[in-house]
Amino acid sequence: MATLALTTIGNALGGPIGGAIGGLIGQGIDQSLFGQGPRKGPRLNDLSVQTSSYGTQVPRVYGRMRIAGTVVWATELQESSEPQSGAKGQPDVIVYSYSASFAVALSSRPAARIGRIWADGKLLRGAAGDFKVQTGFRFYPGSEDQLIDPLIASIEGIENAPAYRGMALAVFENLQLAEYGNRIPFITFELIADEQKPTVSEVLNDVGNGAIACSAADELTGYAAYGSNRREAMRPLIDQFAVPLFDDGERLRTPVGSAIVPEDDELGDPRIEREQVAARSLPRSLELTYYDPARDFQTGQMRASVASIGGNDEAVELPAAFSANRAKALAETSLARRWAQRDRLTLSLPPARLDVVPGSTVIVEGARWRVDEVTVEELVVRTSLSRAWNSITCTPADGGSHLPAPDQVAVPTTLVALDLPDLGLGRHDVPTLQVAACQAGSGWRPMPIEVTVNGEVRTIASAAAEAVIGTALSRLADGDSVDVELADEEHWLECSAAIALANGANLAALGSELIQFASAVPTGPKRFRLSGLLRGCRGTEWAMSSHAVGETFVLIAPGVLQEITLPPLALGALVSIKARGLADDGAVPVERIVTGEALRPPSPVDLHAERLPDGGLSLSWTRRSRLGWIWPDGVEVPLGESVERYRVSVGSLTFETSEPRITVPAEAFDDVAGEVTISVFQIGDYAASRPASISVTI
Repeated sequence: MATLALTTIGNALGGPIGGAIGGLIGQGIDQSLFGQGPRKGPRLNDLSVQTSSYGTQVPRVYGRMRIAGTVVWATELQESSEPQSGAKGQPDVIVYSYSASFAVALSSRPAARIGRIWADGKLLRGAAGDFKVQTGFRFYPGSEDQLIDPLIASIEGIENAPAYRGMALAVFENLQLAEYGNRIPFITFELIADEQKPTVSEVLNDVGNGAIACSAADELTGYAAYGSNRREAMRPLIDQFAVPLFDDGERLRTPVGSAIVPEDDELGDPRIEREQVAARSLPRSLELTYYDPARDFQTGQMRASVASIGGNDEAVELPAAFSANRAKALAETSLARRWAQRDRLTLSLPPARLDVVPGSTVIVEGARWRVDEVTVEELVVRTSLSRAWNSITCTPADGGSHLPAPDQVAVPTTLVALDLPDLGLGRHDVPTLQVAACQAGSGWRPMPIEVTVNGEVRTIASAAAEAVIGTALSRLADGDSVDVELADEEHWLECSAAIALANGANLAALGSELIQFASAVPTGPKRFRLSGLLRGCRGTEWAMSSHAVGETFVLIAPGVLQEITLPPLALGALVSIKARGLADDGAVPVERIVTGEALRPPSPVDLHAERLPDGGLSLSWTRRSRLGWIWPDGVEVPLGESVERYRVSVGSLTFETSEPRITVPAEAFDDVAGEVTISVFQIGDYAASRPASISVTI
């Protein structure tokens, strides 16, 4: 007696008849292909949990999948420190940050490329290949001539560093960890092993390593073959797609041949034996868990059910990626197949049918049946058949809602360096600059800023908030309006009421002058016309005549300015400032000469000169203070300096006074004739104010 059996990996070697069929498949193929050991099927969470344990299985990935991988090499965390300016009156602080370098094995077969990368659920690498956090990154596809990674070789020594040939590998170098709480985040990769969608047969034939010749044409978005042996790696795919395979003596292959229609006189005695499996032994529902590419490869579930009060509920995990419609169809087909195969048929055929093999289609009484087993005994071909079924290729289904991680491409940083008067936001006892930054069209992400002054280079952190930055399209001279164009089309300027302006709203730096605007009318994309201007705010009237087309515009708002404190010797020096964001490698540094505006008290105003009868000159003025810019009725603003002092310049003569008035004697003008310029400076604790000046004729 000889027997051929149509089988699948799942029931041939793991079911109750495994012992009987084992000899039919062939002990050599059984051992080389399927190995030994207990049945341990894969679980979908195996692919989403990143490990670093010895002996961890690395899957063979086909198509496109999301994989956590296995950390195969890592360094200790690397610590670095950067000074950061403290709040007003507070000392600078040292901010520590950490980075890590490590390598992750992704697939035990070569892969084409890597797409997106997630870290703690947020995109670390976007669809455009851009990184959201600073890091060095290298991908090794797993070729047989793959080189050793230079970082691993430099640390471990070239003789101790494997090249990981035949394995797809990702290497991170100095991944900055501040975004992840200064720890290595949980990372998953969108791995594209093959540019084309693989078929079931391509996966099985590759995993089978020559022991399988399959022709199943079903397409997959991706599949991860893993398990304790090859049998377990292929079992989910073969079971769910019902791939027919039989042993031809050399390998397991897909049956071929046309449908057989036996004549009545070919059937033996008894001609037909029928059997039906009890309904209670069949599943009443089947729940299929899979990976959904439309939901960033999160696991999805599709359920199929039949109207039966008996049976049980089955759950299947398939480490494959496909659409929700395809998953629903597969679940429906799998359940329908199980119920269709409830009916069993046994036929006895004459010797002329010796060519019948498992997998052949036999039409009996108009119905299609599939041959599962063939036994030849005393020239009688005895066949065991199960009812054929129709596969469902696509069923409308809803995979569920999904909120994808934002994927904003990093853009070059726009920087503006300001030398502002004391706004009460930082220090005024040392020279300072204020840096505003924005990243047009991209979500704001603070970045390091490199500051170079007098040959010394240091790094500080940018402001926590993004600034509204633009450029002037017209020259603000004596007019009452100016046109500006913003750097970011998502930014906006709003109008402000008079009471809000009095409270400091809509304060902006235009060139070196501080202005406030009551009206902001959009005139085009990113463009606004500002009018209702308050000029020379916070003592910047000295800059009112210095405007030009193309000068910078910065809206002053809480949290948008990062102060750079400088040493006293920096006064008059050229400071170079450069952003070190993700897209700033080729950025041109911003340069600014330090004038120390924050050191200066505001200049006096309302300077008056009156000639006296004896030829002398009476001068008076109004003091202003960095501590207050509004004069309540009958109340003088606080001084803002430790003492009140003024320097008065009359031509080439200089006088000092501690009151906002002085009388210049007539003899001071003995050698003076014509027009004379008079300037008054308030002497502050750290610097003199800019002058208040008038001209008089002597």
